[in-house]
Amino acid sequence: MFRHGARFLTFALFLSLSGPVIASEVAPDFNLRSPEGRRIHLKTFLQDGPVLLDFWATWCKPCVKTMPKLQRIYDKYREKGLTVVGVNEDGPRGQSKVKPFLRARNLTFLIALDLDGGLLKRMRVNALPATVLVDTTGEIVFRQEGFSQKLEEKLVKVIDAILVTSEGVSLE
Repeated sequence: MFRHGARFLTFALFLSLSGPVIASEVAPDFNLRSPEGRRIHLKTFLQDGPVLLDFWATWCKPCVKTMPKLQRIYDKYREKGLTVVGVNEDGPRGQSKVKPFLRARNLTFLIALDLDGGLLKRMRVNALPATVLVDTTGEIVFRQEGFSQKLEEKLVKVIDAILVTSEGVSLE
């Protein structure tokens, strides 16, 4: 009995010295529309694989610089189940700018319109661009707010790790 009690006390001491334990964060589901009127639900896409959400606006220069990185990630991982959703934050007045913006940059990943900023608030995003990676269980496994030169490099590492752990054993 003492041996088990000592292990518990050692573990408790380790936890108290290591700082606060951060609980995992589950991404809220959402129901947004694409510029073409298609309904977009997070839970639907999680059935196929992880989902990369990128909050952006046409007027945000750092967001514009991030877009080619997201397109490369989409091109690299879409066949492996990754869904990329660019969540536009231009609001109702800027909605007409979105389609021409996407066409001019040859962006082919999915776009969702967060017209009232509700998803932005529920995801507790404080700065644009903001990139959030959600694994197939709905847990947020990566979050980056603001522009980062190394965003693509960081995402590739996390996505590769997620895909390796979610692939499981093949029976072929």
